[in-house]
Amino acid sequence: MKKLALILPMLLGISACSSTSDGITTKKETVLTPECAYQDAPEKAAPMWVCGVPIEGFAFTQVGFSEKKPSATMTNSAATADARAKMSSYFATMVSDMFSQYQKSLETEEASKYVIDTDMVRETVSSMTLFGTRTVRTMTSPSGGQYVLLAMDEATFAANQKKVFAALEDEDAEIKQLFENEQARERLMSMFKVQ
Repeated sequence: MKKLALILPMLLGISACSSTSDGITTKKETVLTPECAYQDAPEKAAPMWVCGVPIEGFAFTQVGFSEKKPSATMTNSAATADARAKMSSYFATMVSDMFSQYQKSLETEEASKYVIDTDMVRETVSSMTLFGTRTVRTMTSPSGGQYVLLAMDEATFAANQKKVFAALEDEDAEIKQLFENEQARERLMSMFKVQ
């Protein structure tokens, strides 16, 4: 009987702690994992846009982040620059991938006419300044970091698209030749979409 009296409290103590799908439950508290958290304060819940969830009404958005700097202006400028760099990089990759897909979709005889250097395409687009971006939201995290959401509407995105293709036509003879072929140009432009 004495053994049972010693073992019973131990078993009850072990069964008092359990795990749930929403977090870990202990005798004292339940710790919930937020759906979106700040990268510089992962224990704190953040608005969904901080984690890259698109905002309605915009064709293209990117989130920039900066750790706390000596002044608020410096922190905000660094976060905005980060968002612009991400936007430019995404745009460059998207255009380069589109050219790759287009080239693969051509029949072999036709493909030999249009050999496109996708690395050159990516480099050209990355070095371009995208215009018309606007700051839609900003937020300071609990630890002092700054988050900035930049966005482009449909018209701005279309204008940047034209600017990119104009620059590419000037940069590369094969691309210029491709754009002079009306059917090829229409097919290529139909592949260009924001994801």
